[in-house]
Amino acid sequence: MAEQAEESSFARRLAHLIATVHPPDRKPYSYREIAQGVADVTGVTMSATHVQQLAVGARRDPKRSHIQALAKFFGVPVTYFFDDEVAGQVDEQVANVVAWRDTQARDLAQRAMRLSPRDRETVSALMDQLGSYTAGRERTRRGRKPE
Repeated sequence: MAEQAEESSFARRLAHLIATVHPPDRKPYSYREIAQGVADVTGVTMSATHVQQLAVGARRDPKRSHIQALAKFFGVPVTYFFDDEVAGQVDEQVANVVAWRDTQARDLAQRAMRLSPRDRETVSALMDQLGSYTAGRERTRRGRKPE
């Protein structure tokens, strides 16, 4: 049972990397691009089909060399695939990078940095209030019955 959870966790985490770790000006890498990239970066060969099977959980026996090569290709520690704490830290960093890609969010952050510390606190408080307001609206919306 624990082994099966670990295998699905591996697939889920690999699929998450595929969906999120890519250059900002394009969609995620294809399985073929990942297989080629892994070979170019590490010298380890694997087929596009093998990458796809690992990502969807159809293949549950990743070789150590494949795990290491995929980790290197995506720029994460090998432990990302097996340690919840490491995965959480890496996923948070990836989310921050993805958010930073958002031009509007980056512009807001840069503008906020030009404010005085007191004004930045005010902006931060306003953002917290907006976040709470939005979360409250979402909870209310979910509680309504369909019309």
